[in-house]
Amino acid sequence: MRNAWTDPIEDFFELRERLYRLLDESFAQDSDDNAPSFTPPVDIVATDEAVVILIETPGMSREDVSVEVDDGVVTIRGKRPGNGDGQYLLRERPMGEFSRSFSMAWELDPQSVAAKLEDGVLRVTVQQRERRRSISVSAAEDTQELPAEAEGEQA
Repeated sequence: MRNAWTDPIEDFFELRERLYRLLDESFAQDSDDNAPSFTPPVDIVATDEAVVILIETPGMSREDVSVEVDDGVVTIRGKRPGNGDGQYLLRERPMGEFSRSFSMAWELDPQSVAAKLEDGVLRVTVQQRERRRSISVSAAEDTQELPAEAEGEQA
């Protein structure tokens, strides 16, 4: 029996998950070599200093995942191997490869990427680059004359 009132947002998310599962099953292959790609759930959290991406990766080892940051885009790829023993009677856990890319509104520092796989969750942390810079303003008498070459460039 259904509750008297349910949250319509929860109903929408449940319907979306059912639709995704139906589509995944429609294109499923019998062989692990041809397993369809899948989309693991992701959370993205922005702090003042960094962007943290949490992605569900149960059954994967650190060798199964890779992380790249290029020009403000974070790309996470992975592969969940299937169990090659026997024939599946029921298969609800998706297998195969995935790739997720996220374009960030912040400037990211690719040198600061840290990734940690723990309890089936991959945590990717990327530091934000300094976006603001304070510049001191000097008085007119404190400024020096521009060289002749620089004056011509500005004109």
